[in-house]
Amino acid sequence: MFSSEAQLKRRTPINGTDRENFLTLLVDEYLNSTSIDAKCQILANLANFAYDPINYCFIRDVGVLDIFFHVIKHENNQKFLQFATAGVCNLCLDPLNAEYILTHLGLKPIIELLKSDQNDTVADVITTLIYLYNNDTKALLVEPAVISKMQDIEMCNDKKLSSLATIFLQQVSEANKFPYFVANNKNYQKICKISTSSFCNTAFKAGDKIRIQKTLTQKDLDAFSNLTSDHNYLHQNNGNKRPIVHGALLNGLVAGLIGTHLPGPGTVLVSQTMKFPNKCFVGEKLTISVELVDVRKILKVKFYCIVEEEKKVVFEGEAKLMLAKDS
Repeated sequence: MFSSEAQLKRRTPINGTDRENFLTLLVDEYLNSTSIDAKCQILANLANFAYDPINYCFIRDVGVLDIFFHVIKHENNQKFLQFATAGVCNLCLDPLNAEYILTHLGLKPIIELLKSDQNDTVADVITTLIYLYNNDTKALLVEPAVISKMQDIEMCNDKKLSSLATIFLQQVSEANKFPYFVANNKNYQKICKISTSSFCNTAFKAGDKIRIQKTLTQKDLDAFSNLTSDHNYLHQNNGNKRPIVHGALLNGLVAGLIGTHLPGPGTVLVSQTMKFPNKCFVGEKLTISVELVDVRKILKVKFYCIVEEEKKVVFEGEAKLMLAKDS
């Protein structure tokens, strides 16, 4: 797929135009052309040259990367942006290119293109962010706005985009040792279809996951307090103090996800272990995740309640379940 020095030498005529000179000519033509179509074709050619590692140093030296950067920062033409992001995506595997990209372009203009309505552009952007993720860039890439956008893309109908978003979210989760679980679209649809029927363990497999998001209000806490007669002042609105969400209410949210979605109706709780590593306050956006880890006679799930904005786990544990005898 890629050229070696020897292969390049064999394919280049003795008096032929070398790649550096040819790329220089393309750069000059792009800069001097007034034709939109011509510029678009040149960008496409430059993006294709970026596929081959043998061209990396030439591309940096003659200013191809700088053209890509200018397009990403200043152009609105969707085709221009598509070819520029493809070129950057092709080049970012190389450490020197990655350093050049982060130094001279940065991640913010790339992240902005996640909003593009062009699937090819978004795919190249996500791939680039995956390759450029490291200790220096993670603070920007785990910002709530980025994670939220990736979650939206993960749930879209385009399989390639969904898979790339899943890879990104898993990479961020694993690198930060943060228990963020990604819902599998196919399994989620399967869960929804059988949510009104009894559970059948052949419909699931270990590793199936589901996630919902919810923000609890003071009204939710007051209703739960009235139902349970738990009127602890910590759960009430006391001036400037932030009311703390009942632990049992968090457990109820998890129970609802387990009982209606994964594993779903027909399962009953056998035992449960839980802990509350941090306080959960009213108004915090929660991500509630359940993962099926064992599908034998006794089913086993892991669950987490996470405040993603603060990367804070407020509730976590495991539960064992079984199929009710009368189901």
